Amino acid sequence: MMPVRFSTRVHPVFAVGVLLLAGFGPGGMPSAVAQDDAHAHHHMTDAQFAELREKIPLYREFTDEQVMENMARMGPGIHAYLSDDTVAGNIGVLALGHGYGSTGNEAFKHAYAPTAAKYPTAVALGMAMMSSEHIQTAVDELTAAGADTVLVMPVTTLKSGGLIGQWRYIFDLQAEAPWMSVARVQSDARIVFGPTPTTDPLISAILLDHAKDLSRDPAGEVVALIAHGPDDAEENAQELAILEQHATVIRAGRAFAEVRGFTLQDDAPSAVRKANIERIRDWVQAATDRGQRVIVLTTLPVKGSVQAKIRRDLAGLDFTLSEKGIVENALFSDWVEAVIASSK
Repeated sequence: MMPVRFSTRVHPVFAVGVLLLAGFGPGGMPSAVAQDDAHAHHHMTDAQFAELREKIPLYREFTDEQVMENMARMGPGIHAYLSDDTVAGNIGVLALGHGYGSTGNEAFKHAYAPTAAKYPTAVALGMAMMSSEHIQTAVDELTAAGADTVLVMPVTTLKSGGLIGQWRYIFDLQAEAPWMSVARVQSDARIVFGPTPTTDPLISAILLDHAKDLSRDPAGEVVALIAHGPDDAEENAQELAILEQHATVIRAGRAFAEVRGFTLQDDAPSAVRKANIERIRDWVQAATDRGQRVIVLTTLPVKGSVQAKIRRDLAGLDFTLSEKGIVENALFSDWVEAVIASSK
């Protein structure tokens, strides 16, 4: 979802980090090492290079060596079983996330702690670009805990794009993989693939909360909603329309001077992303020139590498960036409970 760009400019590399998640397996024993090391050494074939370049436009700009380095930086998929051995039930909850580095992964797990106290619950973090082993293992842990129905919760605020498509492929819900054609999940359990939180009104309410947290004088402030954004132009237009829905709620909840959505299109060819950054920079600078304070919010699940990229991309400008992710708001638990209730 977020290939690392190569540049002649000197700047920090914000790669996806890896955490050895410690949870509790179905038998109550800690699963201290819960990672799929398929990413540790990438021995890629010519056919795999060709498949990646066909499906990921950005990789067409990379040499084979750069592709391999990029894949290695993404780290392995990781999984953790969150419930203890006192929790049982026929419904198991599997939360899927991109993977966010140690702090972000802990925040993601923490968001599902209330769920783990009620239902067998596992998380699987990672892009599943080269392997789905961590997802398969998480499903197996849930069925071992007694679940005959697994509710898959894809936690991304992208309605479309590579990550959600890869997850759908892994659960045999679409024919083609947007990235590598990895193994599909095999299970006797009934799989219910739930909705993303993308367009849920609770997400709009969370973003409004985050804006209020940073606001001092709304009449003199503008808010930028920045999303990762898909690389496909048509899908990106849909993403911008969703951001406008969130912006409408924020405007109604607090009288900001302006609220506008932007996408980075982080995986698009460099020229596309560069144009998006210039558009955002121009907007921020224009607001500053008018004497307005700029608040920047993201639609990301947790604080991670994209926030760091935004700081780099907007370097030299005056703005206040929210450090909170969607799952770190108390309202996120309401969304989780609503999805579980609808799956029964």
